[in-house]
Amino acid sequence: MQCLSQPLYLPNVMTSDPATVKEYKLDKLKFGDFVALLDHDNSFGRAFVKGAVSIGIVVHSDCLLAGHGPGISTLMTCSTPLIEPILDANANIADLLQIGIKRKK
Repeated sequence: MQCLSQPLYLPNVMTSDPATVKEYKLDKLKFGDFVALLDHDNSFGRAFVKGAVSIGIVVHSDCLLAGHGPGISTLMTCSTPLIEPILDANANIADLLQIGIKRKK
């Protein structure tokens, strides 16, 4: 069992199917959002591993023409379900660090 907490790989959410985008609310993602990628292990490259969890941050937008969705920069990954994601509508780095449009005036 190995859990890593360092920048590793940049996976893209791969879909251009409008129904899938809507179902998983991919159209609601914003730059800086923290996301959990379930069954996704980035320990040594990208891999489907049942129970694995990767936490990342949205760093670029989608490109429907090329068929890929938003880019996620991995912040931490674990090949076992030791990371327990929590749904939070305010899980964005700008909110956390009070930067950009979220900075206090």
